[in-house]
Amino acid sequence: MQTSLTSFHIPASRRRLLKSLLLTSGGIFSADLCAEALTLTPQAGEGPYFPDHLPLDQDNDLLQILGGQAPAEGVVTEVGGRLLNADGKPVSEAMIELWQADSNGCYLHSRGVQKGKDRDPRFQGYGKILTNEEGEYRFRTIKPGLYTGRTIHWHIAVNQGDKRILTTQLFIAGVSQNDRDGILNRMGTEEQRLSVIREFLPATKGSEELAGTWDIVLGATPGEPRERRKGGPQGSPPGARP
Repeated sequence: MQTSLTSFHIPASRRRLLKSLLLTSGGIFSADLCAEALTLTPQAGEGPYFPDHLPLDQDNDLLQILGGQAPAEGVVTEVGGRLLNADGKPVSEAMIELWQADSNGCYLHSRGVQKGKDRDPRFQGYGKILTNEEGEYRFRTIKPGLYTGRTIHWHIAVNQGDKRILTTQLFIAGVSQNDRDGILNRMGTEEQRLSVIREFLPATKGSEELAGTWDIVLGATPGEPRERRKGGPQGSPPGARP
């Protein structure tokens, strides 16, 4: 897995505070203040389209299914960063899952195909990866297609052992639908919402591929049950927005 050195997500207001404290304290401040500067990643519902038939290939490269002859359609996008606890320490050996719509806005789910669309059979739709010793993770995937009634987004879950620690969603800065997306606008505080909207830029100069970094910060919350109700994912009644 490629490594990525990314900085903690510190809101602008906190950055200004830290800068002023550094200037007035000679650069000495407590670890508690650093921890306070971290924005906890907010929770979001799993949605109805967590795969109801997991692919045989479940690695962190969703672009090409094992044995496939061609890559998936769509804009190649890499997302990676670190998994941190509330004190800013990396969390290793945690399983991060990612699932999303393909370039046509369709999910890897028996009810996840939009009317008039076809699911891309070359797209894996779901992947997972264990964080390394530095808490780092990375996915190579595509920019999600637009699903009716939502904005562009990825679904992310963090698991430790048999416990689901966090379920959330990740968004792309500058997408016009972000402003009116009901799920995004209900996710935690304003700072928390800003923490899950990330900028994705060309991976290299002139490249059509996109890349973005995102540190996931865990709070002291109990694990979520992994079991899902018959007829839909845990906490998501049939017909709920993905």
